[in-house]
Amino acid sequence: MDAIRGGSQSALARLMDQCWPELVRYAARQVGDLDLARDIVQETFIQIWERRRAWKPRGSARAYLYRIVRNLVIDEKRKQAVRRRWLATRDSRPATHVVTPDQVLDAKLLTEVFERAVAALPDRRREVFELVFQRGLSHAEAAKVMGLSTQTVANQMSAALRAVRKTVADSGALEG
Repeated sequence: MDAIRGGSQSALARLMDQCWPELVRYAARQVGDLDLARDIVQETFIQIWERRRAWKPRGSARAYLYRIVRNLVIDEKRKQAVRRRWLATRDSRPATHVVTPDQVLDAKLLTEVFERAVAALPDRRREVFELVFQRGLSHAEAAKVMGLSTQTVANQMSAALRAVRKTVADSGALEG
C-alpha cells in the first residue's frame, strides 16, 4: 500500500493479481451475481487508486480491501432495494399518463443539466453529494467513509444542493 500511495501502478497491479479472485468470490456470495461482483471489485480498486494519498494504515491492506468491497456491496443492496420499492410503487399505479416525446426530451435535458451541475462541484463536495444523495449513505456514514466530521458532511451537502438547484434553475430546464 505504501508503494501504491506513492503512485506505483505496478504495485496496484500486483495487489489486484493477489486479491482479485478472493474479493470477487466474497462479493459474489454477497450479491449473488458474478458480473455485479466483478464490477464491485473493479470499483474497489478504482477507489484504492483515487484515494491512495489519503490512505492511513490501520491494519492490513487485505482488511482495507474487504471493507471497501463490503461498503460497496451495502451500497448496491440499498440501490437494489430502492429500485424494487420504486418499481413496486410504479407498478401499483394505473398507467393513465402517456409520455410525449417533448416530455422525454425535457427529462433528458434536465438529466444532462443535473449531471453537469454535479460534475462542476468541487471534488470533496461532489464526493459527499454522490455518497449521500446518489448512494443513499447517511451523513454519519459518509463522514466515516471520507474521514470528515458529520457537520462537515452536512455543510458540504447543503452547499452542493444549493449549487445544483441554482444551476438547474438558471438553465431553464424546469420551465415548460
